[in-house]
Amino acid sequence: MKPAEVKVTVKNRIEDLLRVNSIFESFATQHDIGGRLRYHLLVSIEEILTNIIKYGFDEQGVHPIHITFRYNLGVIEMEFEDRGKEFNPLETAEPDIETPIEDRQLGGLGIHLVKNMVDLAEYRREGDR
Repeated sequence: MKPAEVKVTVKNRIEDLLRVNSIFESFATQHDIGGRLRYHLLVSIEEILTNIIKYGFDEQGVHPIHITFRYNLGVIEMEFEDRGKEFNPLETAEPDIETPIEDRQLGGLGIHLVKNMVDLAEYRREGDR
């Protein structure tokens, strides 16, 4: 039977992206997730995890990030959980994509990509997570 849920815990290190991508690739293969959808999910994983790693923690040190991939009746869910600072990316302003790139303010494009590559994105804060 194909696992309907895969959980992985990584550290807040950019090099752990490769491990998460590899685990998702196996999960996607097991559930026949391919093509454009697979690409969009891989880009979303990279953007979300990169934001958590680079901006999620004020203090130095190693911090765990828990990731869950679920598949049920054709619906794919990805959950990212950390104890980083509170930040709801869904409340950020849309980036200015009309201004020439050399004149734009940095940031926001990754969140913009994720919002446009997935059907539904949610954020919730529960306690310190």
